[in-house]
Amino acid sequence: MYKEYEQQICKIIQKIMDEHKQITSIFIHELRNPLSLIKGTLQYIEMKHCEVKDYKYWSQIFELIHDMEHMLSDASLLNSSTNLNIEKTNLLSLINVVVENYMPEADKQKKTLKYKYDKECESVLSSYPCDAYKLKQTLTNLVKNALEATSEGDFIEILVSIESIDNDSMLSIQINNNGPKIPEDEINNIFLPFVTHKTGGTGIGLVLAKRIINAHMGCIKVSSCDDLTRFTILLPLPENQCKLHQA
Repeated sequence: MYKEYEQQICKIIQKIMDEHKQITSIFIHELRNPLSLIKGTLQYIEMKHCEVKDYKYWSQIFELIHDMEHMLSDASLLNSSTNLNIEKTNLLSLINVVVENYMPEADKQKKTLKYKYDKECESVLSSYPCDAYKLKQTLTNLVKNALEATSEGDFIEILVSIESIDNDSMLSIQINNNGPKIPEDEINNIFLPFVTHKTGGTGIGLVLAKRIINAHMGCIKVSSCDDLTRFTILLPLPENQCKLHQA
């Protein structure tokens, strides 16, 4: 009897979540349309009347529109963050692409960006079931944050290994940097939505990362001291994924 009630409750919760996603998608879509019209109209006015560029707040209007577009994009990503397209992926190559994408920026800022992995991970990394796009998005966000948090001469390091956690082997991906320590009060709410301590930040990036990793049956955690800040992603090994889905 209890099992039947539990299943009914799960179905009701899932229905509410699905309806919430649908409403959010409609809301985002309906906001984007008038925002695009406003932006297009302002661009047309600027083309026909070049003198408006000299208006004190003209450029600020476009900056605000850009911020709104960014927030809507983040909200859309957040809304679909738990919908995964699982395929066997070469994580070794995926992480390498993220590193190579940011290597020019790291060199420009005179920072060291490096990537290391244990040899025992190769068989797991070469064919890991995951949503490649969303995992890449998560790693990209964490590397980008590390670059923004560090100064000239600092390092950002990605370390991949297999760790034993509570008698289970887990795939560990660490993103380390030696930038300033994150204050304790910021760490406590760092994964909460719309909480940000960055200028121009929306407070969505780390929330998105957490939801994506949780959807992969994993977890993400952060630690920070005077000489090292570490974001650790823990993911189940392929042989343990089925057990977690059945639990």
